[in-house]
Amino acid sequence: MAEEAPLTKIQVARSQLVTALDLFTRDKDPISVHCLSCGGGEVIEGLAEAKTEQVFATHILKTQPDMDRAKVRRLRNVYWNAFKHFSDRGGLPRDDEELLKDFNDTKNDAALFIGWYDYAILQKKMPVAAQVFQVWWYALNEDKVSEDADFRVFRTAFPDIVQQGRAEQKRRLRRKIEKYRNDKKLLAAPATENW
Repeated sequence: MAEEAPLTKIQVARSQLVTALDLFTRDKDPISVHCLSCGGGEVIEGLAEAKTEQVFATHILKTQPDMDRAKVRRLRNVYWNAFKHFSDRGGLPRDDEELLKDFNDTKNDAALFIGWYDYAILQKKMPVAAQVFQVWWYALNEDKVSEDADFRVFRTAFPDIVQQGRAEQKRRLRRKIEKYRNDKKLLAAPATENW
């Protein structure tokens, strides 16, 4: 019987991000999606920073001078902290009732995007589903894309997606992932991870 290789942090983070994306695309359990995305994203961010890679948080700090690292983390963790903690730092029960009323599946878009962005920065490749998700996110968030980006890529992949309702947006994401999941050209590309 062969001995299993020890688990690594990159495997832990990837597992969380893969599972989060799978649940997200199937419209399952947005709370778990958020916890897994934030958990995996935090680990990936740390691994990338340890290798002096420019993570997404660094981009935010460069483009938004009113932000600092602590504020970026607080923004990422606002719902995640409400989900994972009963008490505050003083040991008192947290009052998250109003915050939790505001949570919905759209809050997972950014958490997944940032986690996979940092993953790609570190690993230099991503699974097909994550690549399709990134294009989908750009199509929904053109206002956050650099002016010198090639907008044709995501406009062609997801035409008029902003005008669609959330259910249709997610359906189109699922269909596009299925379309490219076994695409030989994409699977052979250096930017595609096949494990």
